[in-house]
Amino acid sequence: MCEWCFKHGAGKRWYLNSKNYLEETARETNAHEYIFELWKQFEKIYLQKIYGISMKGPGYKFSTPIVGRALKAYVNSWFGKEKGKRNPHRAEGHPGQVVTLDDAKKVLEIASPVLKVNCACRLMSRGIQDPCCLTFGALSEMVPKLPRFIPEKGAERLHVDEAQEFIEQMNHSGRVNTVWFGPIPYIAALCSCERPECAATRIRMEYDLNFLYKGEYIAQVDLQKCTGCEECSSRCQFGALHFNTLMNAPFIDAMRCFGCSLCATTCPENAIQMVDRNENPTLKDVW
Repeated sequence: MCEWCFKHGAGKRWYLNSKNYLEETARETNAHEYIFELWKQFEKIYLQKIYGISMKGPGYKFSTPIVGRALKAYVNSWFGKEKGKRNPHRAEGHPGQVVTLDDAKKVLEIASPVLKVNCACRLMSRGIQDPCCLTFGALSEMVPKLPRFIPEKGAERLHVDEAQEFIEQMNHSGRVNTVWFGPIPYIAALCSCERPECAATRIRMEYDLNFLYKGEYIAQVDLQKCTGCEECSSRCQFGALHFNTLMNAPFIDAMRCFGCSLCATTCPENAIQMVDRNENPTLKDVW
């Protein structure tokens, strides 16, 4: 399990601990004020500069041996900050993690009721009003005060079965599910976005910053079941899956796998399984 599971999971995955969704936890973390400021300033947070480096630009200094390591450590300390006053203007205490479709459904059983709102990342990067983010508790209460995140037909409240059906549709269309602290340990949202629109994915993939953690699982192929249909070949957004024409089967690079389960859910032969990351000794500390 990742570090958050040990600290905030009560023996389970951190996002499956019902305490992290409670109104009491929201009050303890000052989640309402934090979330309002975070979402109000969302575009500025993504575009801000760190020592003169735009998070939207090439960020070449992150790749330099000494300065790059220092900058990464400095910025990563924002996302993982757990104590004291967290500054929402630089997303302190607001990291997320990739989750499988099955775990996303379990989250929705705990977090209900759910409010469906416009995705902040897609609105910011493409100007698209796409209601693909599911919000809980404090975030559901704050978003109506920020009109640009309300869909044209209004924010829609979903029952558990409706929300689960919705994320199944998102999974089918190639969206990755991520769950978010707002701030640690309060859980505020389950998003369904994709690369390159997802700001967290871009920050992680382009700069290797821990705004978004890899999931608790990795994908593995059962070659005896695989028929070489290639249905999974275009599903991975993290560069982990490549179809090997000589073997007539997919090859999955476990070090690159984020455990989103998009490849597994599309396989008609159930030849790709999601297994606990900790079962692989080389991956148990790779998040």
